[in-house]
Parts: sequence; C-alpha cells; structure tokens
Amino acid sequence: MKQFTFRKNWRWSGIPVVKQVGTALFCLYLMQSTPGFSYAQTLNVEAKQKSLSQIFESLKKDSGYHFFWEGGDFSGTRVDVSVKGDIKEVLDALFEGLPLDYTLHKKTVIIKSNPNNMRKAVKQDVVGRIIDEKGEAIAGAIIKYSSSGKYATVVTDAKGSFRITAAKFPVHLQISYLGYKPQDYVVEAANQPVLVQLRVAETQIEDVDIVYTGYQSISRENTTGASAGVKEEEIERRNNSSLDNILENSVPGLNSYTTPDGKADMRVRGGSSLRAGTAPLMVVDGFPATIMPDVNEITDIRVLKDAAAAAIWGSQASNGVIVITTKKGKIGGPVIQYAGNLRVQMRPDYSALQRANAAQVIDYEKEQYDKGYINSSRFRGTSAGYSQSIGIINAYDRNEIDLAERDRQLGLLAEMDNQSQVDDLLLRNAVNQKHFLSISGGSDRFSYYTGANFDYSVAGTRGTQDKNMVLTNRMTYKLADFVSLRSNIAMEYGWGNQGYSSLMEEIRKLQPYQMLKDENGNLVNNYFGYNKIENDRLLGLGYLDYGMNLVQETNLANNRTSGFGVRSIFGLDWKIIDGLTVSNDFVYERLGGRQRNLNDEQSLFTRNLINRFTTYDATTKKYEKMIPIGDVLDVTNSSSRRIASRNQANYQKTLLDKHYINVLVGFDISKYITDDTQQRLLGYNDELNSSQDIDAKVLAKGIRDWENKLQSYYASSYNQMRFKENREYSFYSTLAYTYDRRYTISGSFRNDYSNLFGADPKLRKTPLWSVGGKWLAHNEAFFNTDFISELSFRTTVGVTGNFDRDGQTTTYLTATRFFNTIADSFVARLQTPPNDKLRWESTRTVNAGVDVGVLHNRFTLSLDYYDKYSYDLLGSQTLDPTVGLTNASINAAELSNKGLELGLTAGIIRNKEFSWDTRVNFAYNKSNVLYNRITDTNPVINRPRNVVPYLEGYERESLWSYRWAGLDEQGRPQTYDENGDKVLEPVLASLELNGTSRPLYSGSWNNEFMYKGFNLSIFTVFNAGQKARMEMPSMDGYATNSAYNNKIANRWKQAGDEQKTDIPALVSQDDFDEYGQSIMRLATLSSNSVFDASFLRIREIQLGYTVSDRKILRQLPFKSIRAVAQINNVYLWKANKSGIDPEAVSGATYQLPQPKVVTFGLNFTL
Repeated sequence: MKQFTFRKNWRWSGIPVVKQVGTALFCLYLMQSTPGFSYAQTLNVEAKQKSLSQIFESLKKDSGYHFFWEGGDFSGTRVDVSVKGDIKEVLDALFEGLPLDYTLHKKTVIIKSNPNNMRKAVKQDVVGRIIDEKGEAIAGAIIKYSSSGKYATVVTDAKGSFRITAAKFPVHLQISYLGYKPQDYVVEAANQPVLVQLRVAETQIEDVDIVYTGYQSISRENTTGASAGVKEEEIERRNNSSLDNILENSVPGLNSYTTPDGKADMRVRGGSSLRAGTAPLMVVDGFPATIMPDVNEITDIRVLKDAAAAAIWGSQASNGVIVITTKKGKIGGPVIQYAGNLRVQMRPDYSALQRANAAQVIDYEKEQYDKGYINSSRFRGTSAGYSQSIGIINAYDRNEIDLAERDRQLGLLAEMDNQSQVDDLLLRNAVNQKHFLSISGGSDRFSYYTGANFDYSVAGTRGTQDKNMVLTNRMTYKLADFVSLRSNIAMEYGWGNQGYSSLMEEIRKLQPYQMLKDENGNLVNNYFGYNKIENDRLLGLGYLDYGMNLVQETNLANNRTSGFGVRSIFGLDWKIIDGLTVSNDFVYERLGGRQRNLNDEQSLFTRNLINRFTTYDATTKKYEKMIPIGDVLDVTNSSSRRIASRNQANYQKTLLDKHYINVLVGFDISKYITDDTQQRLLGYNDELNSSQDIDAKVLAKGIRDWENKLQSYYASSYNQMRFKENREYSFYSTLAYTYDRRYTISGSFRNDYSNLFGADPKLRKTPLWSVGGKWLAHNEAFFNTDFISELSFRTTVGVTGNFDRDGQTTTYLTATRFFNTIADSFVARLQTPPNDKLRWESTRTVNAGVDVGVLHNRFTLSLDYYDKYSYDLLGSQTLDPTVGLTNASINAAELSNKGLELGLTAGIIRNKEFSWDTRVNFAYNKSNVLYNRITDTNPVINRPRNVVPYLEGYERESLWSYRWAGLDEQGRPQTYDENGDKVLEPVLASLELNGTSRPLYSGSWNNEFMYKGFNLSIFTVFNAGQKARMEMPSMDGYATNSAYNNKIANRWKQAGDEQKTDIPALVSQDDFDEYGQSIMRLATLSSNSVFDASFLRIREIQLGYTVSDRKILRQLPFKSIRAVAQINNVYLWKANKSGIDPEAVSGATYQLPQPKVVTFGLNFTL
C-alpha cells in the first residue's frame, strides 16, 4: 500500500519563497480576471493507472483550470477513474480514497492534504466469473458496475474472469454479451463470490436477421426487399473453401455456373443485360471492391435481389448486389486466430476429352489419302504442316517407301500413346498452401482487427506458380461520446510465374502418337504446325527451326506477373441526437499490375517471329533477318485509381413504442482512372538489359517472305498507352416505416450522373426508385398460435440501372491515337461515333414474397416470385463501312426474366449431443428477349453458330440447331426443309430451337450433422433444364486436324451404316466440293449433337473435429482447436448418357473437367 506523509506548515513543498509569492500573485490575477464564471462546464475523464499530474495537465488543456499544490505533493499518485460531469464532480471522484482535499475558486484549484480522507480510502476487490449455459467461460463479456452512483466498465478475460475495486457496497453489476440476455447482479459484500450464468437471447433463438445493404444495417423485420445471406457460422465452418465455392447456389436466385477453367459465372436472377455484363456488383464494407477479403475475415454475406433491396446502388444494381461485411474488433483482450490449410488437386482426367487414339487417327488419315484429300504435292513448296502419319503417307506417295513399309511404319505409330509422357513431363498435382493469422480486441472506446493472409499455389501445369499476400487493418476509435473515427485498410501483393500460357490448349491438340521424348530421352520436335521438308530446306538458308516441343517451351517460359493493391476507407460517425447519425466516408483505392513476358530466343514464338520477317535480298543474294536475333520482351503495366466520398445522414428511431422510422439521405462522388502501357523490346538481352532497333517503317509497309506472302509488323500496336477516366456522382434517399411491428412500407430514390453520357443533364442522369410493403401477420393480435413463429408477406416494385463502364459506350465521338509508321506521324482511329440518343440501361423489377417460420424458426420457408423487365439494353449495330466505322452502340433491346425462388431450412434433430440441420435452395428463371433492333441477315448460317445472339421472342441463351434427318445411303448428313423433305443443304425451315444453354432450374442441398465435437457436412449443387452441344467431327476431308474426336471411329463406311450411326462418311471429293460447307454444318450443328446438360454434383464433403473438452483446453494455450478434412468434386450425376461433364463443355468443344480436391485444415484461437 502506498504510504503518505504530511507537513502541517503552510507552504508549497520544494518551491522557493520568491516563486511562492509570484505564484500567489499570479493566482490572484487569474481569480480577478474571470468575471461571471460558472462551474457548469461538462468534463469527461477516462483514466487507467494515470498519475494525477497527467490528469491535471489534460484537464488544464480541456477546461482552462489551473492546479496548485498546498502542503504535500501527490502528483505522481496513479489512479483509475471514469467520470463525466462538472469540475466538482470530477474532483470528488478523482480524490475519492485519497488523503486530499481541494479549494475551488473560478478557474483555480488549490489541492490540500487532508489525513481525515484516509477513512474513505478503504477499497476492496470483487472477483467473479461469467459463464454460458454449458458452463463455458465467456470471454469479452461487458460488466458495467456502480458503487457510489458513478459507473465504470470492465471486460472478462479469456477465462471469463473479472476483478473490480469498490469503496462502497452493495455494488450493482450490469452484464451483457452479444447474443445473450443482459443480466443484473448485486454484490452485497467484498467476500461474496460472483458466478453469473448468461442465457441465450430469444432473438438469437429466433434468428433475427440484420440486413446489411452497404449503406446501412437494418433489421429484416423492417425491410420489404428480397435478400438472403450466408451465416457467419457457415462461413467459418467452410473457411477452407474459396469465396466462389461458398457463394455457389448459396441462396435462392444466385446461380453460379462453374466454367471449364474453374471460374464461377455468377448471376442473380438471370442476366439483365446483353452487353454491359451480367455479374453482380461486389461490395465489401460498404463500397464496391476489387480486393476481395480472405474468407476467414468475412462475418456476413448478403445477396440483394430485388429493386427494394438493391435500388440504393442505382445504376450498378440491375444484376443484383452481393454485400460482404468483414470482421471488426470486439471488446475484450487480444484474441489471436490462426487458420491454415493444404489443398491438393488431382491431375486432370484427359480421357474426358474423348480424343481419338493413334490407331483411329491413322485409319482416318489413310482414308483421307485414299479419297485424294491429301497427297505429297499438296504440301510441296508451302509452310503447311502435317502429322507424323501423314508424313509417312506422303513418303509413300513420293515413292520413297513401298506400301508394306508404309503400313509397317504406320503400325508402329498406331501403338504409340503419349499420355504417360504428358502426365510425367508436363503435369503434376496442383498444391495450395494457405496461412491466415489475425489479432483483434478492444475496449468500449477503441477496437482493432489486424489480419494477414499468405497464399502459395503450385498449378497443375509445370512452371506455373503464384504467391499472394494480403494485410488488413480495421480500427474504430471513439473520439468522444458523439463521434467515432473508423479506418479500414487492405493491402495486397501478388507475384508469380504463369509458365507457358498455351500449354493446356497445346496438350489438347497434341496427336496421340506425337511423343515428347524418344527412347533415349532426347526431345522430339513436333512439326504439325510447319512443313517438315520445307523446314529442313530453310535451315540451310539460315532460317531457324520451326519445330516445337512442349517440354522445351514449358522450360523456357518466363512469364512473370506481379500486382499490388491498396484499399483504404476512413470514416467519421457522428451522433447528433438520439436516433440521428451522420457519417462521412472517404475511399482511396489503387491497383497496379505488371506482366513481364520474356520470350526466349529458343522459344517457338521468337523463332517464328524472326522467320516471318526474314526476306531474300536480291542484291546480296542472301536472306536477311529484319527482326534481330535475341529474346523478345513484352512488358505491360496497368494501374487504376479510385477516389470516392460518401456523406449521409440516417435517422432511425422507434416512437411511442409503435412507430419505427428509418430515413437515409446522402450523396456519393467517385472518380475512376485507368492507365495502361504496353511495350515490346526486340533482340533483348536480359543480362545486359539491352535491346536492338528495327526499321519500323519498312516492316509496317510489309516484306515478302519465302512463300512470297506479304508480312507486316506494326511496332506501334505493341507500344501503346491507354488512359480512361470515369466520373460519377449520385444523390440518394431511403425511407422505411413500420407501425406496431405489423405493417412496413419502404421507398428509395436515387439519381446517378456520369461523364460518359455527355453534357446534357437529361442524358447524364438516370432516376432510379423503389417502393415496397410488408405485413408481419404473426404480430397481429388475432394471430395467437405458438406453432407459427413468423408469417410475413411482402411486395416491391422498382427500377435499377446498368451501363457499360469500360468507356466503349458513350455519346461522344472517340478515337484512339497512335503513331503510324507508314505515315511517319500520329494518326487517330475512330472508335465510337457520336450518338446523343444513347440512354442508360434500366431494369424494372416486381417482387412478391412470403416468409414462414415454425417452432421458433426451427423450420423456415421463404418463397419469392419476380418479374424483371430490362429495357434500353445496349447492343452493337453493324454500319456501312464507307462511314469509317464498322459498328456502333445503340439502345437495342428489351429483355424479360421471370422466376420463382424457394429457400427452406430445417433443424430436423437437435439435442445436447446430436443435431441434423438441412437447407434447400431452389430457383427457376425463364428469360425472353422481348425486342431487339439488331437483326440477323443470314440466320441459316449464323443462328446455330450463335453469331447473332439474343433473338427476339426467344430465351436469352437460346440454342439453335438444324433438324437432324439422319444420313443418306452415301453417308451424307441430312436435314428437313419447309415441306418436311430430307435435304442436303439447310434452309430457314431447317432450324429448330433446342432450349437454353443456361439452367432453368438451379439450387443446392446442404446437410450438416454434429455429434459432440464432430461435424459432417455434405454440400450438393444441381442445375437442370439446360442444353449443351457435344463435340462432333466436322468430316472435313481437307482438314488435317490435330485433335480428332473418337467419334471418327464410328463414321459411315459402307452402305447400311446409316442405320446404326449418325457420324457422316468421309465423302468423295466431288461431293465435298459441292456440299462441303453444308456437310460440316450439319455434321457439327444438328439437333443430334444436343444433349441434356442437367446434373447434380456433390460439391463438397467436410469432416471436422472441434476440441471441446475443457480439461484438455486448460492444459493448452488455446481457447479452441479445430481440425478439418475436406474433399471437393466428389460425385457427379449427369442426365446425359455420353459420359460428358456438362461443366466441361465450352461451345461445342470438350474441356478438362474439374478434378477432385483434397483439403486438410487446422484452426485455433489463443
């Protein structure tokens, strides 16, 4: 205990007499110079273990009071105090329990020693613990206590314990924690043990949602819009999955279709645009974002689907909005969390490509030769390449070998299979490591959250790897009771080597007998892309080898990428009066990327470029290389900046316990700038960082190659700079009113402005709005059943917008400036014509829904019907080339999307040890192009090829084909004409609609089982009602394809085969010369190639274990430990019988399906 000593003589300890007299005179002056003084000034003191001198110095700055000591100096004494009031109330609280007293006159405080106050210094500790219903400690519980009418606050530690000091008893405790019922507790004496058990709040049991729109948070009870979300518990459980995986069909109406490259094509309620994009707007912490947070940092995902929910986002909301909210610091001591996982992706299954084997390819190419399509003269004196088997056939055609030798060599070739070499030399299991670490905490005045994520990926193709690091920091500081400061900063840096970018495509095209290495381990060149005989001749003339080997190309690839991004949000929140808040936000976002592709001198790209511009000089009688020998360096630098400001006021209050009002008004201002540069250096030496010049003017005019073909090289097209600036501002307001928790009405209005639409105010702005209503029937007096816990009906209507923000759609005449080497000056190339009639795209949405909850929402159902009408949709119209432009943007079309959505959750079994919860999402969407000004001038050819999509009167992604009429007696494909007769050439009546390539029905089914510390979850997705086109051989006799489909083995070969196959014959040259184009169209684009692409896939199975034994945790430094094993792409059921993975079809070409992925994860909290 601190010892105090006192001196009875009246003096200022340690101060000379002269200084004492001077100080006294100064005090007298202060007392006389402040007339009319009042002590009513409100002061606020929050101090923890601060000295009195520090507190006095702070009070002096805040209030102007001067403090002097009389008879003892206790300025170094440290105290804990929390008080708000006038100067007397502050001093009384400050000196409580200290042997001090004070005299107060106007702005002067003289502090005196007073031993009698020692009787007040008897303070005693109160210790206790806060637990939940299971007896587990609650860390971070807030305890507000009072012993003398003054309040202070403490927070429980990791063990749920707390300690307070009180001078008077009883002590009143007010205990609260998020998700639990607040509880009051009275401590009668210091020696009384305190153990308080909090119970889960009823609102937690009833699962009351808070809807985050990005602009505000509002209870779902007081909203009318259609929205749905992914809960924090599911996000945390699936933290080993990517954000795309978590979002996939996670809510009704959000359809995520995985493309063959593994990316997610997400749409909310179908596509609302034809050209301006169909992806929903991604919002993170209130603002559109390009830097996505790590899954471990996300606390809420909300999908805004109709106009009432999304109209606040104006011209960015036609395709829906996905709002992501990240974690913030909570009151309590530091909490450290770690999440790490290891993902292993299996090698892809190349058999899914259904490629023909070596024997099948050779058999087909022999028939091509027999029917005269290929022979040695066809390739003589040209650069056209051919396969190894055609090379052997050509040797036979040139009489270099006899028939027996030809067949012997072809027989050996037919036994070859390069798949094992491809697997060993080019492919590998993809591996990803991810490590996430965060620390968070705070007090009632300050909170913080800092996270770091490191991601290291090794791709399934050799030579490709990526590293990525993201740092985040979010803080909130309460500057005063009425104002808080927020900061939200995210920084991302990534780097890697993209390897040989064309490797997967080249593997697909590799002939099955084309080996990568010979039996001695030497690399074998592939000359399919270039004539081997001509190549050997040109080598003697100084040309470089045209041969290509994928192993060499992979090893030489040096395609480095790097990128940096920073996103910072700073905001102030002001509490003006009860219920009224004002917020000011400033956003600065900067992204930068660099791609450095060093094409090695030995790479096929560089060799081919040099050879193309090698020309014969008649004077010197030599071949001259116009492109210097050396590497080719391509460098692209891109950067973007976004500056935005938002200012808004929100009034939210319940009046007279019946009238809930929420009013929001504000405005946004933003500027988005992109700046890209591109540069190419030829004859580059990486060690010396040097390059060589070229004669750009000569190369641009063109030179003749060895085939006498004109080859032109425009250096300016590889050395470019692009700049774009978009400026937008918006005014918006929303209103929600709820009467007696029974009836809610809402409305919103927003005006968006953009510089891309010129100076005319009528064109620059677009008004967007919504209105809605909701009836909470379960809160009616007559609704007195306990069985149904929620029954509400809602309806909305409103208009959202969209426009093409890439700068290609504008009312202005725009042009690209570049240097023309032929003209030797800068020139402009027209990009867009002026069009003062361009308007913003708009979408009107009508929505009606019902929400039902049973048994305290243990079972819930949400049903929505919507009708979206999109109009003034942008399209590209072909122009007369004589006007100087090939096409122009116009408001061309109208589109309808109608659908039904169903969401069902059920807690089937719930007891202390075992639970089974299930969730089913279902959505139906039907689109229809109501009007389209852009017509198709040649539908017979274009419609099945989808050249001119979006046909008026049909679905947005319609799939058209020729009506299949089988093969004729010569193996030629047929279709039907307008009379129903079989014909060899298609006409307009031959076309038929086969359906849509986009799913009509989509959804998911998630089951989660929990037993003690174990959990098992099975996540299944399904898409149905869509059609796709299978890959069919074109039967082009003149083509020397490198990637034949195995269906060529089933082609028509003899009379009668038309009864058992639909693969056409390799017809005679005469027939092909007459019907060739029709044969290829009918062979590949007829209705017999269309299949049902519906599927059901078990996307994810996860088994996890959480250590819940308190005895074990007490012996470890962890609050929680969780281990997870997970497998993705487990099982696929498909409606088609051809073994085709519908997600691995692009157009009419098979791609590699997504392989299985195994993940092991570990999470713990300190």
